[in-house]
Amino acid sequence: MAPGYLRGILFSIATALLWGVLPIFLKIALQGFHAGTISWFRFLFAFLILLAILQWKNHEPLGILCKPPWMGILGGACLSANYYWVTVGVDLSGPSNMAVLIQTASVFLVLAGVYVFRERLTLRQILGMGVAGSGLFLFFHDQKSRIQEMGDYYYADFLIVLAGMVWVGYMVSQKFLSRQYGAQSLNLLVYAVATFTLIGGVDWADFSSAGLTAWLSLIFCGINTLLAYAALAEAVKYIPLAIISVIISLNPLITLLGMKILPEMGFAGLQPDPVGSLGYWGGVIAVTGVVLVVYRQRDTRPKGR
Repeated sequence: MAPGYLRGILFSIATALLWGVLPIFLKIALQGFHAGTISWFRFLFAFLILLAILQWKNHEPLGILCKPPWMGILGGACLSANYYWVTVGVDLSGPSNMAVLIQTASVFLVLAGVYVFRERLTLRQILGMGVAGSGLFLFFHDQKSRIQEMGDYYYADFLIVLAGMVWVGYMVSQKFLSRQYGAQSLNLLVYAVATFTLIGGVDWADFSSAGLTAWLSLIFCGINTLLAYAALAEAVKYIPLAIISVIISLNPLITLLGMKILPEMGFAGLQPDPVGSLGYWGGVIAVTGVVLVVYRQRDTRPKGR
């Protein structure tokens, strides 16, 4: 295996790992912070770090903020809703449920490509949607038999599916704007819009009452986005996008495995998710279906989370 190819594989695995552990650390951060506070802090942290990096590289980062395109503002609003609803979903239903159910976003994105950009579905993608749907049904059936507060669970599922839908809105805006603006400039605009949008949901008392473990997890969630995107950008330099898409689609399996092992170790006070054997099989089947959906010989660059 060529060194460059191996490097690309390793960077892709790093992205999958970062996205796989993110729901777990969101759950830990929720021990001391509200969902609105966490979502706002993640965007503020990413905005300030990216602004400093772009300023250091003399990229004149404030240009796009002075005259922001309306579609970029819409994309930022969509991503802020995605982050917030995902965090609430983790709070109400657990990391495992969120990690599996948010995979519907990949299916929604493919459908958006069909209706918005006139792309064609392949037979493999149609089969993948059926497989993913079967896996989600098995996972949902397993959860129904184990969840006590079904009202909260249904509400969490509703929000997670909505989060997947608005993520597609963010992706569509990025695809249109990428023809005119650089990726990092668009990221800066999105982070700025989301920081402004979510500020009303911040519980400022959280910052003084949260414990050290919650604070460390919150900071990690902020760093996670920057590291994951950096690893993804490096992976694109070395291996085909189709392979990257497949690798990063495996991140729910990392979440499921982490939530199986870490609570047994007593890590950060995590409580195990109510997932049985049928649920694990459902998660694996759902991920397999998503892999069939996203894998294409020629594809666009995977973005966003």
